[in-house]
Amino acid sequence: MMKKKKANLFVRFSSAGIQMAILIIGGALGGQYLDENSGNEKPIYTVLFSLIAVAIGLYIIIKEVLNITKED
Repeated sequence: MMKKKKANLFVRFSSAGIQMAILIIGGALGGQYLDENSGNEKPIYTVLFSLIAVAIGLYIIIKEVLNITKED
């Protein structure tokens, strides 16, 4: 029973990590697209969208950790 619980935790944290990676990559690519099309000399949108994606990803991970601690 303990192995199943550990495997479940592994899957939950892995999916949260994958979601965070997808968010950051999407934010960076979206920001890069906007920077190229708006003619910005500095990557303002890329940095901004990447940071927003990191914040959302951290929120997802913190929320998942709090859910896991409530279950135990």
